[in-house]
Amino acid sequence: MPAPDLFDAKVEGTAWKSKPSWYIVAKNDHTIQPDCERFLAKRMGATTTETASSHVVMLSQPQVVIDVIRNAAKAVQGLAAGA
Repeated sequence: MPAPDLFDAKVEGTAWKSKPSWYIVAKNDHTIQPDCERFLAKRMGATTTETASSHVVMLSQPQVVIDVIRNAAKAVQGLAAGA
């Protein structure tokens, strides 16, 4: 059971503003418009990959998702090594 004040909690900072982000734009998405996805990715400063996919990229283009995750992991390892 969630704490009664769960939705009143104040959170300091926003992760996507201060941490590296990655985003996959599904160019054939009919659930979220691709232009909206591009806007969100740009606003968060995400490294963006576009693919000809529907909304469920992880099912229709799993290799693209795996590649993005691997590239993100490598990039974060590089940041951690330089810290």
